[in-house]
Amino acid sequence: MAASLALLILRHGAPLGLPLAQITMEMGAFIEQPVSDAADFLESIGPALASRRRLIRTNRALRDEIFRLRAQLLTERPLVFQNRRLKALLGRIRAIHQSFRLVRVLRIDLDPYRQEVVIGAGQKAGLARGDAVIDAHGLVGQVGTVSAHLSRVLLITDPSEMVPVEVAATGLLTFSVGSGIPTRLRLPYLPNDTRVRVGQLLISSGLGGHYAYGFPVAVVTHVILRPNRSFARVDARPLAAISEDRELLVLVRHPSPRPKPLRKPAVGQTQNGHAR
Repeated sequence: MAASLALLILRHGAPLGLPLAQITMEMGAFIEQPVSDAADFLESIGPALASRRRLIRTNRALRDEIFRLRAQLLTERPLVFQNRRLKALLGRIRAIHQSFRLVRVLRIDLDPYRQEVVIGAGQKAGLARGDAVIDAHGLVGQVGTVSAHLSRVLLITDPSEMVPVEVAATGLLTFSVGSGIPTRLRLPYLPNDTRVRVGQLLISSGLGGHYAYGFPVAVVTHVILRPNRSFARVDARPLAAISEDRELLVLVRHPSPRPKPLRKPAVGQTQNGHAR
């Protein structure tokens, strides 16, 4: 820009007869002012730029910290759920007045024709066929096949499993039958004039000896009267969290006998207690 003004002056002469020195001085002032203004502007925005860089660094650090905390939460969440399950089981244990074993679920099989779980305990832990199995919420099933260190638990929702139950509100006795669906039990032996109502609690009646009296089993969800048939259609939802259980309680009917401590014979007696 300054070079262009100088060429115009040299070609056409100084405007209005002003001396060349004065014109040069005024041109210098004209050029110096924008440069000074630019310098002042850069100096004024310097702290703002530094502050922006600090904000960017802080933002990145916070984003990294949020990512770390989220990852930590994901790793700790299963422990929180496990702690809740174990606390609920502890509450159930305190209400039991017989021998039991806390066992871990190794596998769940919810096939419509065969519903069972495999647990990590067997004969070595004192388990036997027919032992009742519960969780923190209610009845789960009974021990089926047993090996030395593993057992299969037949669930109450298995189509072949029948559980003697009682309607807690009325004392009515009946049976629940597995439907092959983890969230449904059938009560197929209730007549059309049944007084069973939706929302009523079903507990184990203790008949048959497999299940002790009073364990929560299910809650009635559907009652459909069918006058053209002999029995009403009544469904119930199991209270046990069958598909979510990771630990179970096995109620051991015949706990393994503890070995009797050996006693040293008294002086003057043999091992069988007879005097020498």
